[in-house]
Amino acid sequence: MFKHIHIVACSPRSGTTLLHEVMVTCFKVDKHYDHEIRFHLVDAEDGQTLITKRPKDTMYMPALIGDDPGLYVIYVMRDPRDTICSRHGKDKSIYYSNIRLWRQMHGYARQMSSNERFLEIRYEDFVRDPDATQEMIAAKFPWLEKTHKFSEYHEYAQISEKSITAMHSVRPIAPTSVGVWTKNPGRIKAQQIIHGSLTPELIECGYESSGDWEKVLEDVEPDFTRSLYPEKLYIWSRLSQYLNGLRKIAKYRRLRRTSR
Repeated sequence: MFKHIHIVACSPRSGTTLLHEVMVTCFKVDKHYDHEIRFHLVDAEDGQTLITKRPKDTMYMPALIGDDPGLYVIYVMRDPRDTICSRHGKDKSIYYSNIRLWRQMHGYARQMSSNERFLEIRYEDFVRDPDATQEMIAAKFPWLEKTHKFSEYHEYAQISEKSITAMHSVRPIAPTSVGVWTKNPGRIKAQQIIHGSLTPELIECGYESSGDWEKVLEDVEPDFTRSLYPEKLYIWSRLSQYLNGLRKIAKYRRLRRTSR
């Protein structure tokens, strides 16, 4: 059996690309893929360590982590306000994610919180103190072997073109994108008009202590620029997503049985 660390998130644009590149650079890893790959399409040799990432695979992990002793899940949490203000490198004319998707993915992550092979990493902590995050990962998964410090990853990284597009460039880890939502208050206001206040989630996750932060939105013009992901999933979309998920989970389980 191989050990499989799969990095997922509360939403796309939450730092999974950066974390993946940092981990495969700064830990001894036997196999990884150039950028993003679905969890059910991977394989490795017996005894190897495999690291992969795909943010939206969070939805499939609760069904697998409990019965697959070789699966380890790292969940990247990020302030939803920053997440929904992020634009992808391929198309900066639209926003990438939205509150609906963030809430959906975070709901799946909460289902795994008590599993010993699940680790939540806060994006803000990661970019402010990458070496402390590395120590937390190493303590949780002590069979990982460190090769470099996270804070030095940019000196050793060999990044694929797809990852460079997503991250914009290879540079030292820094908290430059923390709090970016304050420069896009119109986006936050529009999203809360569509989906309701984020205050309960922000308090639950420790990003705010009250709803006072919403005062900055009072005189702001809402920005209804569209998101790449739909603001609402209709019944046929949810059904299709559910059935597609069952197929992927079944394929993954077949693959893991043959690797044992």
